[in-house]
Amino acid sequence: MKKKPFLIPLLCGIVLLAVGLVCFANVCHVKDAIYANYKVSFSDASIEQVLINDHDEAAVKADFDAAIMASARTGAKTAEAAPADPAAAEPAEAPAAEEAVEAPAAEEAAAVATTDPYDTVFKSFGSVNSLRRAYRLQGWFLGAGALLCLAAIVMVLKGKNLDFSAIMRSKITWAVIAEILILIVCLIVRPDFFSISYQPSTGMLYGSLIDIINRSAEITIIGMGMTMVIALGGTDLSVGALVAVSGALALKLMRWDPTDPRFITPGDYSVYPFVLAIMLPLLVCLLMGAFNGVLVGRLQLQPIIATLILMVSGRGIAQIITNGKQFTTLYSPFRWIGQGSCLFLPTPIVIMVAVVALVMLFVRKTAFGTFVESVGINPSASRLSGINARMVILIVFAITGFLSGISGLIYSSRIMSNDSNNAGLNYETDAILSVVIGGTSMTGGKFSLTGTIIGSIIIRTIVTFVYYFGIAAEATMAFKAMIIAVVIVLQSEPVRVWMAKRAAFRSQAKSMVKGGVAK
Repeated sequence: MKKKPFLIPLLCGIVLLAVGLVCFANVCHVKDAIYANYKVSFSDASIEQVLINDHDEAAVKADFDAAIMASARTGAKTAEAAPADPAAAEPAEAPAAEEAVEAPAAEEAAAVATTDPYDTVFKSFGSVNSLRRAYRLQGWFLGAGALLCLAAIVMVLKGKNLDFSAIMRSKITWAVIAEILILIVCLIVRPDFFSISYQPSTGMLYGSLIDIINRSAEITIIGMGMTMVIALGGTDLSVGALVAVSGALALKLMRWDPTDPRFITPGDYSVYPFVLAIMLPLLVCLLMGAFNGVLVGRLQLQPIIATLILMVSGRGIAQIITNGKQFTTLYSPFRWIGQGSCLFLPTPIVIMVAVVALVMLFVRKTAFGTFVESVGINPSASRLSGINARMVILIVFAITGFLSGISGLIYSSRIMSNDSNNAGLNYETDAILSVVIGGTSMTGGKFSLTGTIIGSIIIRTIVTFVYYFGIAAEATMAFKAMIIAVVIVLQSEPVRVWMAKRAAFRSQAKSMVKGGVAK
């Protein structure tokens, strides 16, 4: 019987994943019980911190009961502050009737007062220490299981006689390795890093990994366009300003109408149709991106100079659109774009996946991707071969502007306001770094959209990493730059060639040993 060494790590990985999922299910059971009994989410009233930080079960019980009661009192105050029911304006009934109504209410209040929240929630689960272990270990089990399954896959691929020296020379490989190392450090610092929870109140999954992908949505979407711009041999410095323009125009269309009395205060409404408030900013950003394309393609300006025009003037345009005002809205459909959920995931993640899929289909399933690479490698030769290089440049910059508009809508929806000064700030540098980390050369030519996705996730993971270590906000940019510099050095040609030679040498040595044993 032929040996299959990959089965051991594969089976161990599957077992660990199963145990992690069981822990996850148990934690979800407690969260559902808390919400069903008290209408309190797991993260409210510091319940999550109570269960994580306390070590004495008696202390946990006391703190848990206090947290539940504090949350209940907050809910009662909210109910008292709510607008009065019109029925309350009716004449009061006889005192006897009032006593009849108050008696059941008093009995119900007494019953609630004697109810022990801790016993109510944990009577079907057991010890809180078991819950704490499940909450902390679910991330370790899921992470270790995933790594073992990944190791099994590598062993299978290695048996296929793949060229591992070529794999080690790939920049994407080192980007993935860097991301895995950062995640492992985060897991060591915070054991519940891989924990994923479900909140019944929002119908959405929560967790550090979900938050990293969610917060990287804007950079990933912009990075799709920036990748093609860099593949042409240029850069687009105007994407951050277009984010500000998109948000400013959307908020103005939803709020601006001096003749409407609602203009004074924000509310759950949109002055203009919601479709118009969404599509017009996207159209404007597309045209502004096309303007960059005309400057680069038709007028032959350097991309960094051409896009610098809108980078400088874009935020001023956003200020002109809003007359220097900051609009705020409470419109529910707009809130859904940045804060809602779809398929148990935050809406920005779903939008990001849809945009990435459409861009990849357009670039890889049509000849357009080949045109971009051809123009980036040799514009003159591409023209001689019949490719309209000017049109390719125009389309690429227009797409980048359109994608920047989408990111602007997501950003504005997260804060439900326009912020012309801070919206999209440093997005251009983050997008360029994502592309470079993902393996696309700044000199143009071949590009990798998959690498850009990995690069944007790495950048957001670094921000989370810095947050977990408690590094001051002032030093965040420097620390972020330091880690990114290490990643880029690992991707450099000398390092990749050295690692490829080591991999080839080891492979050759193993084959020689096997050959000697066979003889």
